[in-house]
Amino acid sequence: MRKIPYLLIGLCLLITLTSRAQVNFQDPIYRYINDGTPVNGVKIITNLDFQDGSQMPTLIFEGYCYGKVAPVGIILNWYIYGGAFYSYKATSFGSYTPVIKLGNENGKVVIYFENKDYHLRFNIRAFAGGTKSKEMLASFQGWSAADGTAAGATNVVTVPYQNSFGGKVMIAAPSTGTSAPAPAAPLHVTNAVMTGSDGISAILGNNHRHFTAFGSINGGRIRGADEGYLVVESNPNGANKTLYLNHESPGNVLIARGGGNVAIGYDASNPSTNPQYKLQVLGTIGARKVKVTQETWADDALRPGYHLPSLPELAAFIRQNGHLPGIPSEKEVKSEGIDVGDMDSRLLRKIEELTLYIIKQDEANAAMRKSLEEMQEKLKKLEKAVDR
Repeated sequence: MRKIPYLLIGLCLLITLTSRAQVNFQDPIYRYINDGTPVNGVKIITNLDFQDGSQMPTLIFEGYCYGKVAPVGIILNWYIYGGAFYSYKATSFGSYTPVIKLGNENGKVVIYFENKDYHLRFNIRAFAGGTKSKEMLASFQGWSAADGTAAGATNVVTVPYQNSFGGKVMIAAPSTGTSAPAPAAPLHVTNAVMTGSDGISAILGNNHRHFTAFGSINGGRIRGADEGYLVVESNPNGANKTLYLNHESPGNVLIARGGGNVAIGYDASNPSTNPQYKLQVLGTIGARKVKVTQETWADDALRPGYHLPSLPELAAFIRQNGHLPGIPSEKEVKSEGIDVGDMDSRLLRKIEELTLYIIKQDEANAAMRKSLEEMQEKLKKLEKAVDR
């Protein structure tokens, strides 16, 4: 007969240890349904004490948000240490990711979904290891929900989302009956959303200052915005700030094939400095060789019928205008710049004209020499006749 009390005591102790050893609800501990739209957000009031070291629960939210047309799948964890929430994270396995906050109201943990979405419904399942005195079944009972915010709570924190994937991940289009290819990289996206004739496979960032870094936080990065522009740059915080294009590939680099212009050294955000030419450089260009193609050249100055101004005409033009004919003035150059190929052609014409002047002068000098020689010959004949 004495064995019966001992058996009862052992059975009670086993039940107690079992209830404290693990809280693992396959069925929901709370169900939230709202067929309307909350004014402030969803406020879930738990029965978990806000107390150091009292709990380390895992909550699983599963449901659907009709307003966002999104399945709800969220895993939420936290710990309380030093009078504050500690090691709090959320993971999404659905497509609904509301702003989640944790707070302390009247000594109880409160969960806030700040989004105000129409027709939201979800179940909450829970798991707790039972290693803490407060991770008891009673702590997961008697929960309630209200339309509210974290305005009156203390110790409020915003829970960050974090997902990590091992191996390879493929994001593919819905199956059409054919087998999908195996992922060729840790992230392989084979699906796209069509916008006109183009498909968009990924969108990174939601703000013009949201960068996508490569290699590390200090790696090269890109960013864009809804206006349509794209910024590709080396990281100003990196040890090497060089931007490489086809650093190892022998392929060509094509720029502005669509009809735009290229500027170097200009501020693209200032409309007054936007490039007006295919290549516009604010600074000095260094090169070993420059080739300029021309549709016309200045050889017409050497062809028959070309009008070569007389030197008096040239002198009169220079006195009146202060520059050579066919050459832009200093004022024009400062205002409009020069076309290198056209200016080379104009300068060549001047060289050709100068050559023609020299040829004419040489011809005149030759005629004068010949006339002088003839006069000298006549003078010698006269001197001989006088001597006789």
